[in-house]
This record gives sequence, structure tokens and C-alpha cells, in this order.
Amino acid sequence: MNEEDQTDFNCHYCEYSIRIKPPLVKDKVRCPQCNKMVKDIHSKLIPLASAIESLPEIKNAEGEPIIDNLIQENRPSENHISENSFEKSQSKPLDNFKKTSELEFDQDFANKQEILAHEFAVSQSDMLNWEAGKDQGVTQLTSKAKSNIVIFILASLMIASLSVYISLKGISINSADVKNIQLKSESKSTQSGKPSIQKPLNFQDLERQMGAKALHSLATESLTKFLKSANLNTKIQFCRSPQRVRPLMKNYYSNKDSGPKEFRRISELGASNTGIIDKFYILKLSFPDFSILPVVLAWENEQILVDWESYVGYSEITLKDFILQKPKKSKLFRLNATSDNYFNFQFSENDYRCLYLRNSEDTEAVYGYIRRGNDADNQLSRIIESGESIKFLTLKLRYPEKLGGKNQVIIDEIVTPGWLIKE
Repeated sequence: MNEEDQTDFNCHYCEYSIRIKPPLVKDKVRCPQCNKMVKDIHSKLIPLASAIESLPEIKNAEGEPIIDNLIQENRPSENHISENSFEKSQSKPLDNFKKTSELEFDQDFANKQEILAHEFAVSQSDMLNWEAGKDQGVTQLTSKAKSNIVIFILASLMIASLSVYISLKGISINSADVKNIQLKSESKSTQSGKPSIQKPLNFQDLERQMGAKALHSLATESLTKFLKSANLNTKIQFCRSPQRVRPLMKNYYSNKDSGPKEFRRISELGASNTGIIDKFYILKLSFPDFSILPVVLAWENEQILVDWESYVGYSEITLKDFILQKPKKSKLFRLNATSDNYFNFQFSENDYRCLYLRNSEDTEAVYGYIRRGNDADNQLSRIIESGESIKFLTLKLRYPEKLGGKNQVIIDEIVTPGWLIKE
């Protein structure tokens, strides 16, 4: 305030500015504008601004600011502010205040700030290794500290991005896994109500699964493909036990045509001697010369295959070559057989049984003899006693050590009735 302690007061009725000069009478004054008495003047007084000429000099002759004149002690006026209204100022005089360039650096404070910053950074991430020097100022960050901060920020962003990516990827993978599990579960639940379909082991299983008509159609199709095969390599694909019979087929077709075989027709479902017999399926094949040949088909490797050996009546050598060579070692033959009573030379009725054997073409024949009581005789007896026909036999023949007639041979073994070897 100025020396006269003049103050301004605004009338709270008309806002007229009233110049107040102490002393006041009873702390009230009458407003010259509205002529109303205004009370409690001290609480509403506004200090009057000092005149410019009363301000201290702020610069010296050299143009530098005079710090002592700019900063003055703040002393409250006893006339204006009571001790009960305001607390007394506790601020210390700034007589020792100096220029900022002359201020001393507080090293302890800087060290404490540095330690706090380091602890905060480490607590945020183990990736950050802040080792700031103790000799550096608090107002500046070292280049190493700045680079660590940048690394920390980049690492945080990368980790956050990677977390989001893994989360989204995991959701999609989990969704796919859940979908697959649901599909499998649905598939199992759908199939649980239906009986499981097992692989057929024989023709009986096939007939139960697909029916007699479908089975007959499938067997006919397999035989047709076999008959229409262009060569041995194609034909072998429709033959039973292909690995075992391949060399036999090569030997057989060495002087025969292995191409397509002409036929008139294949027996229909329900015809005599057609269908499942034992573990095999039998079809009757009619040729252009009206001859009829039963064909045996087997269920093997989940396919219907032709038993080639019984189809052609395979023998190790032809009966003609056998008669010419007269081997003393047994050979396998598939021949037509009938009982006979031709006994001559060393073959007597008391010691032997006689069968008349001929090839399928009926061009060659021999008389076969079985010694009574041996293994071959027992095999023949079981066949006849069981009611099976001996019209077709698979057997082993050889010439005796002491020759009789040129067409008299010994039957060493009856392999099976018919031309089909079941096992």
C-alpha cells in the first residue's frame, strides 16, 4: 500500500467506488451515490494500487535487474487486516537469494531420484537394466537410460501385440478343435444307434449284408471280367491266390491262347448247382459248343475271384506227355474218374481197386490202381461213404517200377474230390 494507506471500497448497493481514509467512525460510511449507510467496512476494503513513482527501481545503470528492490518483505497492515482473519506470514527473508547460475547442485537429492527411477523401471520389466551413473545430474537422462526406456517401450508393445495375436490364434485353433470334437462326437452319436458293419469273411456274410440278388450279380460281373481279359497279366487280377498260380498260368498258357474266352451265358440266380456251396460260390458257364462247366469263385482279399486251377482243370503235365514219359515220380492231375474192373499183369482185383481216368478233352485215358488198405484206399472209401461223387478227382499219379500195360498207373494220393483245393 501507499504511504497514506488509502483504500477503495465498493458500495454493495450500487457498486460505487468510495475512497476511504482512516480513521473510520464505527466501521461504517455513507455512500455518496445511493446515500445509503454501508457497515462493516474493514472486511470489504480493497487496497489502493501504489503510484508508479512510488515503485522501487527495478534496474541499475547497467540494465541488470535489482533483485533486492524487486523482492520486499510482506508486512500486513495493522489497520487493514486483523490477526484473527489472516495468519501471519512465516516466510523467511530472501536476503541471501542469488542468481540461478550461482545455485549449488544438490547431489543427495539427485541420487535419491535416480534410485527411485531405477527401482520403478525394474519393477515394470525385467528386460530393462537401468544403470545410470551416480555422478550425473538429475535434470538430464543419460543416452544409455534413454535407449533403455525406448527398448522397454518397444518390448512392451511387441509383447502386447504378440499376446493379442496368440489369443486370437488360440481362439481360432480352439474353435477348430472344438468343431472337430463336435463332429466326431456327432458322428459317433449318429453311428451309435446303428449296428456296426463288419468286414465280410465269406459269401454268407456278403449275402446277409447285400442280399442274394446283389451277390449273384457281383459274382457274375467278376466271372465276366475274367473271361473277357485280354491277356495273362489282366486275367491274373481276377484269379484266386495270384502269387501261387502265376507260374502255373505261365506254364499252362505257354502253348495256349490266354485271351478272351467266348461263352453263351452264365447261370441265373436260383438255377441248379448255382449259388453258395460250402465257402464258395458256384456259377455254371455255357460255351458255344453247348458244353457246360461249373466255375468256382472264392472270397479272398475282399474280392470275388475265380479259382483258375479248377476252371481249366490244371495238371502238372498233360496226360499225353505223362503216358509218353512214364515218370516214376508222382504228378498232380485233375481228371474225370469212373469205377472200373480192368485187372491185368501185376494188378489183381484182390490187391487193388481200379479207376478209369481221362482228361477233360476226352482224348487220353489211363487205368489207375489203388492198393487196398493204403492211405489212398482210405481216402477213396471216405469219399464214397460220404456220398460225394468221384466223377472229378484231383489226384497224384506215377508209373510203377515194374511196368504192366502202357496205360496202367499207380494212384499214390487222392488230394480232393472234385477239382477244387479248398485250402
